[in-house]
Amino acid sequence: MKLVTGDMLWTGISEMPNQYPYLNSNIECDILIIGAGISGAIASYYLTKEGLNSVIVDKNIIGYGSTRASTSILQYEIDTDLYGLANMIGEKKAVKCFKLCEKAVYDIEKIVNNLEDNCDFSLKECFYYATKASRISPLKKEFNIRKKHGFDVEFLDKESAKKRFSFPTQGGIYSKSGGAQINPYRFTHALILKSIENGLKVFENTEITNIYPSFDYVLLETKNNFKIKAKKVIITTGYESRKYIKEKIVNLLRTFTIATKPVKNFSGWHNQCIIRDNNDPYIYIRNTGDNRIIIGGLDEKIGGINSKMANLSNDDFSNKKYDMLFNKLKSFFPNTNDIEIQYKFNGIFGVTKDGLPYIGEYEGFPNCYFSLGYGSNGILYCILGGQLLKDLLIGNYNPDLELFRFNR
Repeated sequence: MKLVTGDMLWTGISEMPNQYPYLNSNIECDILIIGAGISGAIASYYLTKEGLNSVIVDKNIIGYGSTRASTSILQYEIDTDLYGLANMIGEKKAVKCFKLCEKAVYDIEKIVNNLEDNCDFSLKECFYYATKASRISPLKKEFNIRKKHGFDVEFLDKESAKKRFSFPTQGGIYSKSGGAQINPYRFTHALILKSIENGLKVFENTEITNIYPSFDYVLLETKNNFKIKAKKVIITTGYESRKYIKEKIVNLLRTFTIATKPVKNFSGWHNQCIIRDNNDPYIYIRNTGDNRIIIGGLDEKIGGINSKMANLSNDDFSNKKYDMLFNKLKSFFPNTNDIEIQYKFNGIFGVTKDGLPYIGEYEGFPNCYFSLGYGSNGILYCILGGQLLKDLLIGNYNPDLELFRFNR
């Protein structure tokens, strides 16, 4: 499958800070991380802070997989609303998941403050709104349960929303905390650099072709026939990890995104907050530190690995999606007259049945651990994965792992 296609924003506006060698000898390590995108980079940060002898490998150039197609909207809100998740797994567990995501936003802020690069990180407020009057009732239920559990939210009715935004809305939930945004490509490289200071060894263009787990160690082989012997392995290869899992744990979709050239004003956009509607599929909007606007959505389900949607290129279908997003964007902000598209791209992402990630051990893979941040909260889930697996590997089992286990 083509994980990403198009002209990518993050690698377009960011220099490649470093290149790394490929593995050209047999090695041994305590912990091997497979996948050096944002998920693997976060895992390496937490592990090397503990002084663990860690190696990270990626089959591509670092940051050139799904990471560079991420819109990197960081919200405590999970794709499955709190009200709906409470009905699925119980209110106490659902609230815990939302609270963990909220904490992860501020954990990223703390990490960024410890890096050489601020990664264009900024805290943001969020507006989660309805385009149809029939969708207001579910939003009010969602608002009530969030308010009950201490989330900093207010409900905007149609008239209140009109005073803050230039686009029509029936009302929605305005979250005053628990949101942020970041440049994922710069964040990945900054994390890798910090981890190298703590002893991480990095190999890119190094593809793992075979994994042989055992109860004593894990033996791995690369495409170039070199061997890695590791005491523990963490797999952070996202959607490519499905080949190791027998059950169907994720449904794949392709989402489309455009990014504008820098604009001069954000008239009709209150506090340049993160914007998302409650349609299915939904539209999401954010800005960047250099005053670009990113809008994405219009998701399409992916069939088999050989389907057109799985291997989509920049064809007429994609261009129609980009045109639709552009027209939607202009309708959102009619007073912004200098909106021009500069980047158009799409990428595969996945959704789970409950909107939660999969983190931890999988039966039949001794000494191997997964950090699979499926869903729109992928980066926050990767923070949770890095923290929980770090704790596990140093002998501090955290019961929160039960929330994200396989076969839940």
